[in-house]
Amino acid sequence: MTRIILERLLLFAVPFALYGVYLAVMLMRPPPTTARATPWTLLFIAGLSLFALSFIIWGITEGEPTTGLYVAPHVVNGKVVPGYVQPAEKPR
Repeated sequence: MTRIILERLLLFAVPFALYGVYLAVMLMRPPPTTARATPWTLLFIAGLSLFALSFIIWGITEGEPTTGLYVAPHVVNGKVVPGYVQPAEKPR
């Protein structure tokens, strides 16, 4: 679970890191004649979009199959067998 949270936070931080690289590159150049506003709102929206997109992709690609027969947890020879989904048989 910690890995998943750290991945989402990393995706959120990517636009800010790219902007930091951009600023570092721009410091090597001569300063512009006009002052520019910092795009914090756009960076926040981009990071939040990547964060939300990661949850959507995670929901689509992860998880157990939803087709098949669910076998509830049960006891066999004194040991608890956890529940699982038995895959559906493919038609011939």
